[in-house]
Amino acid sequence: MAFQKLKIASLILIAVTIIPLTACEKEPSSALFKHKIAGAIATDFTMPTIDGKKVTLSDYKGKLILLNFWASWCPPCRFEIPDFIKLQDKHKSKDFTFIGIAMENLDDAKAYSKQVGINYPIAYGYETSRTLSTAYGNSVGALPYSILIDRDQKIIATYPGLLTPTRLSKAIEKHL
Repeated sequence: MAFQKLKIASLILIAVTIIPLTACEKEPSSALFKHKIAGAIATDFTMPTIDGKKVTLSDYKGKLILLNFWASWCPPCRFEIPDFIKLQDKHKSKDFTFIGIAMENLDDAKAYSKQVGINYPIAYGYETSRTLSTAYGNSVGALPYSILIDRDQKIIATYPGLLTPTRLSKAIEKHL
């Protein structure tokens, strides 16, 4: 009987973990994300980058931007970043860029970025990135969390959870 209860508890735990991950491909209308922000002007920010510089969103006006909140300890984040690197290479000459926002400390963000060869700006700072993520509609702190921003710095779409390369490529091509 105890084994049966343990088995049921394990199945419930797996379901609670897996179901939100499979829902990542849905549009951000989930009750977890309290408001839609598509069409709003993107919140400007300035944050330090892992290479000792600063990144300011408004400096990228005129470019299509994918703002991506991530952390090196997040498995879905680690899964999507290699595809982001490839897409950055493919589209960098077409007025498109990724801006990564690492929701962790400098050392961890820098080590992971170097390990995988991230080729776009990476800002860091847990408290600032958490506040910014919330301002962009991520009230629950889900990772990864991405925002597509147009050339006039209006928000096109938000993507809570894993963003597949196919879905992202279609969005980029549509708005370039």
